[in-house]
Amino acid sequence: MAGEAILGAVLAGGLSRRMGGGDKPLRLLDARTILDHVLHRFVPQCDGVVLNANGDPRRLEAYGLPVVPDSVEGFAGPLAGLLAALEWAAAHRPDVSYVVTVPGDCPFLPRDLVARLAGARRAEAARVALAASGERTH
Repeated sequence: MAGEAILGAVLAGGLSRRMGGGDKPLRLLDARTILDHVLHRFVPQCDGVVLNANGDPRRLEAYGLPVVPDSVEGFAGPLAGLLAALEWAAAHRPDVSYVVTVPGDCPFLPRDLVARLAGARRAEAARVALAASGERTH
């Protein structure tokens, strides 16, 4: 968006308990990782992307993106990932006006998600925008 640098943050720090543990974003979907699919759709929409993930960051180094762990201990959930992304942006990307987060296990993100969120935020003169579908806020 003109005049608004937007950092994307992929929240991939969960424990994946319902799937037996491990890195859900690194599971395969159509011969590519779910994270590959997420990044393919998300990276072009942002002015930079970071991966929020806990544990050994080397498992994600092939993606060539900064890996930002939660600053809150104990796998506190997606808000801890948002906080980590905001802290990283403040320290490393002072040009960033907004941070958009997406889950690391959502391979079919809208290709215009960031533009739609930015447009809705501007239209409502709001400080934040949240995605919603099916009468449910995400």
